[in-house]
Amino acid sequence: MGFSITTWNINSVRLRMPIVEQLVLKHRPDILCLQETKV
Repeated sequence: MGFSITTWNINSVRLRMPIVEQLVLKHRPDILCLQETKV
């Protein structure tokens, strides 16, 4: 039994939130790591 990890150097999550939502719905990662979120 495996698991998936997705990592992304996103550089401002606010601007890319719709893309993040699509990525999570499509790929269903067990762990999502976002770097440089600048929240």
